[in-house]
Amino acid sequence: MTRILKLIGYLLVFVALIVIYILISSNGLFGKLPEDNQVISLPRPQIEDSNNNKQIFFGDLHVHTTFSQDAFLFSLPMLQGEGVHPPSDACNFARYCSSLDFFSITDHAEGMTRQMWEDSVDSIKRCDSISDDKQKDLVAFVGWEWTQMGASPENHYGHKNIILRDLDNLPKRPIGAGLTGLDLLIKNNFTPLLPLIADFPPEQIDFDFLKYRNTTYSEPFCSGSDNEDNKECKEKAGSPKELFKRLDELQLEALVIPHGTAWGIHAPANSNLSSQLFNEQHDPERQRLIEVYSGHGNSEIYKDFSHAKKLSDGLFECPDPTNEFEPCCWRAGEIVKQRCKKGQDCSSEIQEIKKEFANNVSGLLRFGLIKDTSPEDWKQCGQLKNEFLPAYTYRPGMSVQAALSSEVKEKDVINSFKIGLIGSTDNHKARAGSGYKEFARKSMGDSWGAKDNLTWILPPERGASFYSTGGLVGVHSPKLDRNDIYNSLYEREVYATSGERILLWFNLLDIEEGIIPMGREIIKSEKPQFEVKAIGSFKQKPGCPDYVHTAMKIDEISRLCLNECYNPSNERNKIQRIEIVKIVPTTELDSISEKIQDPWKVFDCNDNGEGCAFSFSDDEYVLKNQNSLYYARAIQEETDAVGGDPLRCELNEDGECIKIKPCYSSGPNFDPSDDCLAPIGERAWSSPIFLTHPMSLQ
Repeated sequence: MTRILKLIGYLLVFVALIVIYILISSNGLFGKLPEDNQVISLPRPQIEDSNNNKQIFFGDLHVHTTFSQDAFLFSLPMLQGEGVHPPSDACNFARYCSSLDFFSITDHAEGMTRQMWEDSVDSIKRCDSISDDKQKDLVAFVGWEWTQMGASPENHYGHKNIILRDLDNLPKRPIGAGLTGLDLLIKNNFTPLLPLIADFPPEQIDFDFLKYRNTTYSEPFCSGSDNEDNKECKEKAGSPKELFKRLDELQLEALVIPHGTAWGIHAPANSNLSSQLFNEQHDPERQRLIEVYSGHGNSEIYKDFSHAKKLSDGLFECPDPTNEFEPCCWRAGEIVKQRCKKGQDCSSEIQEIKKEFANNVSGLLRFGLIKDTSPEDWKQCGQLKNEFLPAYTYRPGMSVQAALSSEVKEKDVINSFKIGLIGSTDNHKARAGSGYKEFARKSMGDSWGAKDNLTWILPPERGASFYSTGGLVGVHSPKLDRNDIYNSLYEREVYATSGERILLWFNLLDIEEGIIPMGREIIKSEKPQFEVKAIGSFKQKPGCPDYVHTAMKIDEISRLCLNECYNPSNERNKIQRIEIVKIVPTTELDSISEKIQDPWKVFDCNDNGEGCAFSFSDDEYVLKNQNSLYYARAIQEETDAVGGDPLRCELNEDGECIKIKPCYSSGPNFDPSDDCLAPIGERAWSSPIFLTHPMSLQ
């Protein structure tokens, strides 16, 4: 009888939840979308600079608020979220917590209704107007993210941020790529019940999420002339070519910036950026920058490996491991081998699981192919080894070096990527420029997970270990002005950092034209001469500067800045070394690894606190008459960083990883006080200088 009463009680609770959901979905009785009316109207004090030389300004062009569907989902209590972070938070954080010079909000267009877009634009305009043009303290750009994920390498284009120059000539709505995998999950009629059930009794934000979900997915996609009128709909461009065409039609001056390219969460195995050089999927006038580093990892390095080797019949087989990379299909076979009982022949079972895993290498449930495994069982598989904070489940063909080294010939025209390098955070909690101090990994980074007493429902993934506090873009500009900053971005006179405000200069020295900065394309027949200089970032003092306490309330400093702000001392970190990378682009895409010299030159610094500088030349450029590009990497002395050693490998005497300790975000091993700190050499990457030899034009 007791069991029956309990069952009836459970059924009544379930029915009540369904009724609540129906009421919310149909009538909107509970919950509301976050309102943006709290932009602090006091500018940050600026030091007037009368020097006419170019200065270096730092910004973040990749920031999400809870207008993004994934950001809202991860803000929920059931995922140990902080609650909503509206666009006003991004402005206030950039101005006072991280003390940036410029930023943009890039919420996912696919999840934004027209009202959300208008609210976001209004917030950006009010944020930018706080200081006048004579002495700006913060420049705010309007932008959005075009979020595309293909099911196969052939139709995968990836994620791209669109940054608009103007605050006046703006589209009526952002242009998305259509529904992503996460959209399809959230849109499912049963999924919205999950917050209410998992976080019972529900909190107000759970109801807000249901309202958000119902609002955003009830707005249809535009069709035909709908793009030109005032109809409530979302605009869609299914490919980069369609996106570029639509930007042209709207006469929008915009930069389109690929990001997180090597991150395997959304890129199918064996994807390749070079495929976008065909069929007008690359626009050299818009796609002039690429995000080499973010809070989701480093996408710089190309190595010749694959997660699965394609066979002629369309199936895949498992490649062997190397010193640089261990495929997870191979590790799956090793797990089966270790479980094999003594004296038993498990060879056929090992080969079968390797084959099954290789043919499901991008599947969300692939780690569930072997029962009762933990993240520790998979060790370093799927990860690029011995490199600086590589993106999770690394896709080498989508790396920056793969893009820079690739040329394709189409209709007798050579297409290539002439792209500058930037860093960003990709923060989903409206914290623009969150890498100024290494603390609070779940707030300053994108790590997330269930409450301490819950275990996440998916099979073991280790992605949470690979989130950092994110990067920045450094811009050489005459002054802090919207057009000057945008012009420098367009000219690629920019560089990326891993979050530290390292100062970096990289120039070509030309007898006739003088100093030619990073990012430029030059036709040159003589031996090139270069100079590079780097100065370390300021060490930080605890707490926040006085002007923050003047502008912000104490509880806001605690909620948003977490009581820590960008607060530089007079002492700088030291530059340890400067590395130069040389690449000779080629149309022979199977041999691009032979064209990448990394590092080509290494200069050890004897830094006394003022940085270091070097000059060098390239004799081979004249001898071989080859087009070449060069970029610089400046590495600081080691300091502790969030996620500095993602898997925290225990090595044996041969240097092999025999045990890992991931940075958990959920489950019984989750430690909320563990920021996963480990020493790394924070760094900066210059944009390349592109040299064309006249012989190649004949």
